[in-house]
Amino acid sequence: MAMSGFPRNHIQTVVAATDLSDTAAAALRWAAAIATDHGAALHIVHALNLAGWATDYLMVDATVPAHLEEATREKLSLLVQESHFQGLDTSWEVVPGEPSEVVLTAAAAKRSNLIVVGTRGPRGLDYLLLGSTARRVVQRASCPVVTVHPQAADQERPVRRILVATDFSDEAESALRVSLDLIEGETAPAELILLHAYVVPYDVLPVDGYVSTPAGLQQWQTAQADVEARLESLARIPQEQGTKVQILGCEGFPPEVILDKANLESVDLIAMGTRGRTGLSHVLLGSTAERVIHRAPCPVLTVRRPHNQDGKGGSHAE
Repeated sequence: MAMSGFPRNHIQTVVAATDLSDTAAAALRWAAAIATDHGAALHIVHALNLAGWATDYLMVDATVPAHLEEATREKLSLLVQESHFQGLDTSWEVVPGEPSEVVLTAAAAKRSNLIVVGTRGPRGLDYLLLGSTARRVVQRASCPVVTVHPQAADQERPVRRILVATDFSDEAESALRVSLDLIEGETAPAELILLHAYVVPYDVLPVDGYVSTPAGLQQWQTAQADVEARLESLARIPQEQGTKVQILGCEGFPPEVILDKANLESVDLIAMGTRGRTGLSHVLLGSTAERVIHRAPCPVLTVRRPHNQDGKGGSHAE
């Protein structure tokens, strides 16, 4: 995919969501590190959500919400005094409402360049690891989102090695651009790994019934050459800007390839676009992005296409 250039959007404001859990604490530390690296303002938001209370069946003292808000404010006030936030332009707020709505509203109000949110889900259920708040934020945010797993709390370090998974779509191009923004100004050498995973079609032949046989070598070589040419074209501008770029074209199921390479290359961050096959908001998070976020060994940066764009993507639809 040939591109005329990468307009840059410097990171000026980071919005971090917290529910005061351990996962949210890990996300906050990542948000603080990114804000520090870029001299950005950090805004912390907590949604005071009483939806879990059995208010339809039990009488709840009217002072309960006020006490909860007061206690939350005290915790946030103490939180921003921690060393992670020292020297940062930090603000915070407690807002009643549904968490994802509160986060998205705060990000819009602050004209945020980045949202950082922790992933949560019922323990032991890997396929539900992406909690509802994180899912909705990733689905609907108009700015990039970094999702952080609890295990990433001990992996905090400068973002210098990013795996950009591209399907050559507009979202993937945006993810590459944001990746360049994240590593901008780093004193140590930074590296981007541009990865495209593809699947060569299989032929179904009637040999003692129907069996799947791999496509011919020539077809694979043609696909590989095309992928490498497109990746080289994509890498040209970052390379001209002085960024080290490694390109990888790999055959295989995209989520598995992305996760395998992220582990093998010990990357600090995975960056990718979110894509879905329909315009329905509840399926806007494409299957590849969702699988990667669930199981990634590091935080994941996702960029979605604004709702008013309906252009088509590249060679692999999620």
